[in-house]
Amino acid sequence: MSLKGFQSHVVRCSAVIFTPFIFMQDCGSQIHPEESCGLQPLSHEYLSAISQTALKTCEAGDAKGQWIVPCLSCSDNRTCDWREIMWQPHGCQYSVLDKPELQQCVEGRKILFIGDSTNRGMMYYLIERVNETLQEWQKTHDVKCYDNINEGKTFISYSYYPQFWMTANQRPTFEKALEQLLQRSRPLENTDQTVLIVGGVQWLNSNHLQIIQKVLNRENLSNILVIIKSIGMGFHLPVDGIHSLSQAEVQNLWNENLVILETAKTYGYEVVDTFIITMGRYKEFLRGKCGCHFHEVVKYNPSEESPHITMTLSRHYTLGKYFSSQSKLSQLQGYASNSRSPYHVQGPINQVYSEILLNRLCASKRGFVST
Repeated sequence: MSLKGFQSHVVRCSAVIFTPFIFMQDCGSQIHPEESCGLQPLSHEYLSAISQTALKTCEAGDAKGQWIVPCLSCSDNRTCDWREIMWQPHGCQYSVLDKPELQQCVEGRKILFIGDSTNRGMMYYLIERVNETLQEWQKTHDVKCYDNINEGKTFISYSYYPQFWMTANQRPTFEKALEQLLQRSRPLENTDQTVLIVGGVQWLNSNHLQIIQKVLNRENLSNILVIIKSIGMGFHLPVDGIHSLSQAEVQNLWNENLVILETAKTYGYEVVDTFIITMGRYKEFLRGKCGCHFHEVVKYNPSEESPHITMTLSRHYTLGKYFSSQSKLSQLQGYASNSRSPYHVQGPINQVYSEILLNRLCASKRGFVST
């Protein structure tokens, strides 16, 4: 989320020199063939420029950006320390909320999720962030309601869509699924105290946004906060029994994603663009008939904790308050060692776009000021 840990052009780890590199797209699946792929050098001038500028708060959840990672060599990504990778928006920052700030943001609100397992992962991430523990977890493929969030002050519900295992003529339509979720979550206020979060890997298109608008108008909920999690990379590596996309189809997804983002903004919806975040790291997509996402929920096991190597800097720059966000993100990893929590949502890609979701969720409540 920031460049904390990359204040200098060169960092050292156990007497080994690491250099920060940037990348946007993997050379194995180029969304933009005219642009560079793979690891690219991060210039000293770039670091110096941003170190002297207080970056503004990102005003939307689709700010363009790039991944930054320390590596020994730009020709071999196996030399990179992927534990230190971070997402850097261009010219702005996403604030990371402390637990009290987040709890205050969601207090009294009803937050409704509808979508596939990627959306479900964001929901469980939100629950763990608010409660600082995840007491229950299941691969929900139906409607599920949670009233034990934030000491009972926040209500969360989830509806799995689409139910791909059913035949097309028996599968509930998106409109019916949304209506059912609203009904199960009532009573609902026609304000931003009600939040609807919609999204998935590939099924979402601009037609679904039109349906959302129609249903909300019909149900007198036109003033609620709607957040659209856009489509993302996934299903792009051939796996037995799983549909995969050709290179041309993957490139078409980029254009479809742009249409979704623009349509959402036309309706006044917030957005979280997961395509730009995932397109360079599609090989980390957890594939399987019931595990297609950039996260996994694991049981807490202290014996499986691995030591983290702390990287020290060989040179220093004054970077200002902006870069404190990364230290906050590092603290969030401590949830994995919370013995009170039987489960933990892990996955750095899921963490990045989930934090952007929390940012947009709470931006409607008050001005977002960098901390």
